[in-house]
Amino acid sequence: MYIVTLPGGLGMAGLENSNSVPSASAQQGWGSSLGFILAAAGSAIGLGNLWGLTYRIALGGGMAFLVLYLVAVVLLGFPLLLAELVLGRHTRRSPVLATVAVGGPSWRFLGWLFLLSSTLILGYYAVITGWVGRALLAVLQGHLPTDQAGADAFFLQLSGGWAEGVAYGLVLALTAAVVATGVQRGIERLSRWSMPALLVLLMGLLLWSASRAGASASYAEVLLQWRWCDWLDPRILRQAFSQAFFSLGLGSGAMLAYASHLGQGDPLPRQAAIITALDTGVGLLAVLIVVPLMGPVVNGGYGAVGALFVAIPLGFASLGNAGPLLMAAFFFLAAIAAITSAVALLEVPVAVVMDRLGWGRARTAWSTVAVVALLGLPALLSTDLLMASHDLFGGVVLIGSGLLLSLLMGWVAPQQVRQDLSQLPPPLLRGVMLTLRWVAPLLLGGVFALSCVEIIQPKISLWL
Repeated sequence: MYIVTLPGGLGMAGLENSNSVPSASAQQGWGSSLGFILAAAGSAIGLGNLWGLTYRIALGGGMAFLVLYLVAVVLLGFPLLLAELVLGRHTRRSPVLATVAVGGPSWRFLGWLFLLSSTLILGYYAVITGWVGRALLAVLQGHLPTDQAGADAFFLQLSGGWAEGVAYGLVLALTAAVVATGVQRGIERLSRWSMPALLVLLMGLLLWSASRAGASASYAEVLLQWRWCDWLDPRILRQAFSQAFFSLGLGSGAMLAYASHLGQGDPLPRQAAIITALDTGVGLLAVLIVVPLMGPVVNGGYGAVGALFVAIPLGFASLGNAGPLLMAAFFFLAAIAAITSAVALLEVPVAVVMDRLGWGRARTAWSTVAVVALLGLPALLSTDLLMASHDLFGGVVLIGSGLLLSLLMGWVAPQQVRQDLSQLPPPLLRGVMLTLRWVAPLLLGGVFALSCVEIIQPKISLWL
C-alpha cells in the first residue's frame, strides 16, 4: 500500500490502525462549538433547502410529502447525522481513513464512495451556483423578466454562453480560496457572518411574503393538499427521503470531514440536534416564503433547477417596484447558501488528498478544485447531463452511502457509537442504535431500490 510520512513520523498504514493520532487533514480544529455548528449547518443549508423542498412539495404530495420528509429527517436523518459525526470525531481522520479505522480495509470503498459523490456533486453544484450569481447580477442591473417568454429567455441566458463558464470558474475559485485558508480562518470565518446574514434575510422575506394578500390561500392550496393515494405513492416516498438526505448533506462525507476537526469534549447530540433543526427550519421558512410566489410554471417541465430561474423571477416580477429588490435579496440568500455547501463538498476530497499525498492545505485545495472543474465540464455543457448527475449522485449514491454508513456504525462499529454518545439518555441511545441497525437499512434499502428503478425504467421503456 502507498505509504505517506505524516507529521510525527506516522505513515498512512499506521494511521489506519491508530486510535489516538489525528491525520494531517484533521489537525486543525474549530475555534468554538458555535463555529462548528454554523459551518456544519451552512454545509447542509443549500439550494436543496431554499428551493428543492418547495419545488417537490408543489409538484404534488402536499401534506403527504411534507410529513414524510419530516419523518425522514427525525427518524433517519438525525441518527445518521449522529453516526457520521461520531465517525469523524472518533477517528479524527479523512473519510477514507476513518472508514478503515473503524471497519478495517474492507470498508475503504465507503470512504472512496464519499470522495466520489462529494467531488461529482460539487462539479454540477458549481454550475448551478454560477447561475445563481449571474441571476443576482442580472437583477441588480435591472434585467427582470416580466412575462413567460422573458423568463424562458432569462433562464437560457443564464445557462449558456461564455459567461456561464466564467461564473463556473469563479465559483470554484472562491470555494477553493475559502478551503485553502484553513478551518478557522476560512471555513469558520465564512460561516460566522454568512449564516446570521442568511437567517436575517430569511426572516425579513418571510414577514413580507406571509403578509401578502392571498398568502393564506396559497398555503392552504399547496401545503394542505390531502389525497390518500399520496401516502402510498412510491415516487413521493422516494423524493421525501432523497430530499432529507440531500438537504442534510448526508452521504457525501462532508459532515464526517467537518467532525474530524472536533475535540472529544464537544457535545455531539446537542450539536447534531441544532444542525438538524437549523437545516429543517430554513427549508420550512423557504417554503413559506416561496409558496405565495409560485405559479403554474413550476409544473412547466423545466425540472427543479430550471423552475428556480423561471418561477421565482416571474413571481417577483408580479410585485411591481418592490420586485427587483426582493428578488435580489432572494438570490443573494441563495448564493450564500450555495457557497457554504460548496465549501463543505470540497473539504472532503481535500482532506483525502492531504492524507494520501501529504500536501499542504493550500496546494491541495487548488489542485483538487482543478480536477473538480474538469469533472464538472459535462454538467456545464449540458443541462440534461447536469440533471442526470443530480438524480444519480445527489439521490441514488447519497442514499446508498447512507445505507452503508448505517451498516458500518450499527453492526461493525457499534461500540464507537455507544462510547461517543454515552451522555444520551439510555432510551434515546437504544433508539439510535435500533435505527442504525434495523430501521435505516430496511427503509434506505427500499428507497435505494425505488431510486434505481425510477432512473432505469425510462431507459428500458425506450429500448422496448
